Amino acid sequence: MLHNKEFPARREFLPQMLTEITDEVKKYFTDDKWINRLKVCSEEILVNIIDYSSSKKVFVTCEFDEAENALRFEFADEGKLYNPLEEVPKVDIEEDIDDRSIGGLGIFLYTTIMDKLEYNSDDGKNHLTAYKKLFDGGDFLEK
Repeated sequence: MLHNKEFPARREFLPQMLTEITDEVKKYFTDDKWINRLKVCSEEILVNIIDYSSSKKVFVTCEFDEAENALRFEFADEGKLYNPLEEVPKVDIEEDIDDRSIGGLGIFLYTTIMDKLEYNSDDGKNHLTAYKKLFDGGDFLEK
């Protein structure tokens, strides 16, 4: 279980964060395609925290949530309060890449892949929680 582990909010610690998240994900998912998708979702969230939140720390949780029958990811930071779920950009993935506006693809990605997302602020911290449902026995549940 990876529970509320504190990391410096700096890019050089991103590989360590992703390794620890991926190690936890592999306890529940066996399909490399979905392991990588969940890693990419985590990376998008973490990079946004590191680059834009002005927080010195990031807190990461990745654990099984029995009530949701899902793997629960929580990312918390002490930066400026920001809810990335308030204005999820509309992204046309069919549009030519040169014609797309910059930004928003990461949020689109994790709102598409994850089954449930929640944001709250508590004690001056941002908390973004994402869930990916499992079948009994840990098999991936297709959306």
